[in-house]
Amino acid sequence: MDRPVDVFVEPLSLLSSDLAQIAARIQSLENAYSARMAAAAAQLEEALREKITASLQQRLDGELQEGTRVIRAEFDERMRQATDQWTTERQSLMKEIASLRAIADRRELSTEIAQTETALSELRNRLDAIANDPTVSASKLLRATAREAELQAYLNGLRFKVGIPSKDGDGMKVGDSVVIESATA
Repeated sequence: MDRPVDVFVEPLSLLSSDLAQIAARIQSLENAYSARMAAAAAQLEEALREKITASLQQRLDGELQEGTRVIRAEFDERMRQATDQWTTERQSLMKEIASLRAIADRRELSTEIAQTETALSELRNRLDAIANDPTVSASKLLRATAREAELQAYLNGLRFKVGIPSKDGDGMKVGDSVVIESATA
């Protein structure tokens, strides 16, 4: 009975060997196919990644441009509003400065008017004293009278600037003549 077993052993061994070779070739084909599929999948993944990245970048650029446009418009509007507000505040402050200057000028002018009135009063008192003194020369009386006219004109100008009407009887008017008493002794 050894013989019949031997008869089957060799073809079985050949068949087994052929099956092993076929399995090895199938495995080799399967490995090659898997490698090609992996490479194709990697290529497809890379192509999709590039396409999606380009699409996202394009979309992002569009949104960025739109966002930039919106931000620019908002910035321009805020700058316009700030400029308008600054202009309004500036005008208000300029009016306030003018008002304060007018008040300060009025105070200074009022002080100057008071000082000039005092000086004019003192000069008139001296003029009366000079006019009644026979020892004073006519030229000195004439200079004092001219000084009185200057002070009166200055006082009238100050009052005009402040808006105060000139007092009646103050100073000389056009057509008035100066009477000088000469001191002849």
